[in-house]
Amino acid sequence: MGGNAFGSVLSPTSFPRLPTAVYNMLKARLLPVLEELYVHVGVPSEAPEKENYGDLDIVVCLPRQQATPAQNPSNSLETREDEDIPAVNVPHELVISRLRAQYSNPMDGNRTSNFAIAIPSGEWAQCGPLEGEEETRAREEAGSSGIFYQVDVNVCASKDEWERTIFFNSFGDLGMIIGLLVNNAGLHFSNKGLKYPDNPNPPIVLSESFEEIFYFFGWSMEEWKQGFDTQLACYEWAIKNKFFDSSHFRPGAKKRKPGRTMYFGFIEWAGNLSQSPNNTRAAGAIPDAKEASLDFFNKRAVYEERREEQRHREFLKNVFSGHRVRDWAGLGNNWFGVKKIMDAVRERFGGEHNVRKFAVEEGEESLRKVVLEVQAELGIESPSESIKIGEDEGNIIV
Repeated sequence: MGGNAFGSVLSPTSFPRLPTAVYNMLKARLLPVLEELYVHVGVPSEAPEKENYGDLDIVVCLPRQQATPAQNPSNSLETREDEDIPAVNVPHELVISRLRAQYSNPMDGNRTSNFAIAIPSGEWAQCGPLEGEEETRAREEAGSSGIFYQVDVNVCASKDEWERTIFFNSFGDLGMIIGLLVNNAGLHFSNKGLKYPDNPNPPIVLSESFEEIFYFFGWSMEEWKQGFDTQLACYEWAIKNKFFDSSHFRPGAKKRKPGRTMYFGFIEWAGNLSQSPNNTRAAGAIPDAKEASLDFFNKRAVYEERREEQRHREFLKNVFSGHRVRDWAGLGNNWFGVKKIMDAVRERFGGEHNVRKFAVEEGEESLRKVVLEVQAELGIESPSESIKIGEDEGNIIV
């Protein structure tokens, strides 16, 4: 049920589930309205076999008039002339007026705003007598607060993001199911594309093209574009990829989350599928998706460069550590002196990276000599050097 965004002003009963005919009527009426405000307007393909809807999600991009600048910290509705920031969303007041929304949760930039639109009395009856009866029951349940449509407008910063957002959210939870299967293969998939996890480093971006990603996994883009009549058809399409491994699922999975019945239905279905001998592959028969992705998306050089950088960091950590410099300089517990020497060495080479490069190319002994040279230049003496025996009186001078 919609209305979660307006819990502080309206009860959940004010947002009844929308019969399919009513949902389609609302969509047909509001898309042209938003097309007057944005160049790109669309709705993700609905989940197959869905009988009713909690809200209407519309994805938009590229305002047709002056709009709120991206990442503008203020709530100003005008773009400053001295700011070279592309416009993202049209003024909220204009959207509220055009949609005839009574309540709203406006969000600037490329985020989602929520709008509550009062349902005119008798509107559902235009779709048929059954829908008219459902409206009557909904009004009785809501009482004096009335009933509303919840419309969520997701503003995207670019056409590419708009296309990816619609794509990822089409056919209900199919995008989440794809994400699960990709995760099982060791990669990460979202509406931003495909990434190679590389902790503790940032992930490697493999591709933002869904067509390219589908081709890599072996999913049919043509079948996806034709759509799916049933949830089972979605499930069967999703497992037709060369990296699918049924052993990631176990039979009897019954976990459920409100609003995600299709996603958890797939987990249960795949768990039962894993028990069928016709749907299992021998160990080693499933390709390594992570390895294959580096070559397919031409990211092998990036990966190897990171590994080399990591080896160099570990090498430097061993040869240019505080304890190592302390021992070379004979500074005992003078950690302040150790820090001064290490900072000066970094400054001499122009940063940690160049220290690492020197240590790798010239060796540990050469780096030790540089440390001692810097120590002498800074005048930092070791405790043994600072203790002198007076020649005449034999006193120890510290």
